[in-house]
Amino acid sequence: MKAFLQKAVNVFATVSGLLILIYPCARQSWETCESTINPFGRAPRPIDRWRSTALNRFFGNREDGVSGQCALIEYWDDTTNGPIRIRYQFKLREWPRLRAWLWSAWRNSAHELIANPWPP
Repeated sequence: MKAFLQKAVNVFATVSGLLILIYPCARQSWETCESTINPFGRAPRPIDRWRSTALNRFFGNREDGVSGQCALIEYWDDTTNGPIRIRYQFKLREWPRLRAWLWSAWRNSAHELIANPWPP
């Protein structure tokens, strides 16, 4: 039952995030901070988070940030025949609001609930 409830909360957060995150992305409501999840033995690095603690609880991303500007994604490299981590390349760099919404609401929606499921 707990697993079902967690899945239902994830789905609800993902769908509602498509609308909820429009306003904070349009206002560029993020601030610089340091990553607190550092896989692959990486040192902490500068990322960004929402200014609102409530938004961070569901839509935060302590590994790559919320705006997409600091995000690293896995990419298959044919020269090394293996995956490498590269910066998220958004084609319209001059539109940080749209990049943040696409990163936080679409690609990385409800990321924090994966790291910290609710209910606990």
